[in-house]
Amino acid sequence: MEPIPPGQSMEVTVEGKEVALFNVDGTYYAVGGRCPHRSGPLARGKIELVPGTEGSGTTVPGTTGSVWAVRCPLHGWLFELETGKCLTHPSASIPCFPVRCEGGELFLE
Repeated sequence: MEPIPPGQSMEVTVEGKEVALFNVDGTYYAVGGRCPHRSGPLARGKIELVPGTEGSGTTVPGTTGSVWAVRCPLHGWLFELETGKCLTHPSASIPCFPVRCEGGELFLE
């Protein structure tokens, strides 16, 4: 059993910090839980496949340079899930955390 079903997300608190966890087609991503703009809850954001930019993370296989991103539900800022880079406001970013699934549990590294 997967800790988060594909296409779903969840917010957790780790060492006092909010973290948004996402399962995108079986790949897990962990990023800072709040948008730097107005503290929107990123775990409630929509996941989108968007064109990557220079310095993007690993592109999605079978696409032409696209990456997975989350859109803040409050004002629409868009963040790459692998790098935390903000695609709508390049001076902003969110932290990213390596995550692995082992024995049905997620671990941040």
